[in-house]
Amino acid sequence: MKRTLTAILAALLILFGSGCRAVPKTAPDTISGVWKDSYGLMEYRFNPNGTMKVEALNFGSFKGTYLIQDSRITIQYKVVVKSVKETYEFRLDGDTLFLDDQEFKRKK
Repeated sequence: MKRTLTAILAALLILFGSGCRAVPKTAPDTISGVWKDSYGLMEYRFNPNGTMKVEALNFGSFKGTYLIQDSRITIQYKVVVKSVKETYEFRLDGDTLFLDDQEFKRKK
């Protein structure tokens, strides 16, 4: 009886454990740097400490913060008195950053 119970518990642990997988996390320092779109309209500067700055063509630059969770990045900044919060699906491919379908190249 004791062996049967041990075998059942071991089987349950294996079943539950196999259903869990590690979700790759992107460390903030991998996104650190300056990223510019191909049209020269938008530029993001991500710092390793979670702060950022966005520059939009002739509209100015705005300071804020960002948070990475799994494959999403949430960016928050203030434009004059209005708070802006945007969440994107993101991925890195070498020196290319994708925010949803928008492509940004690392500025060197």
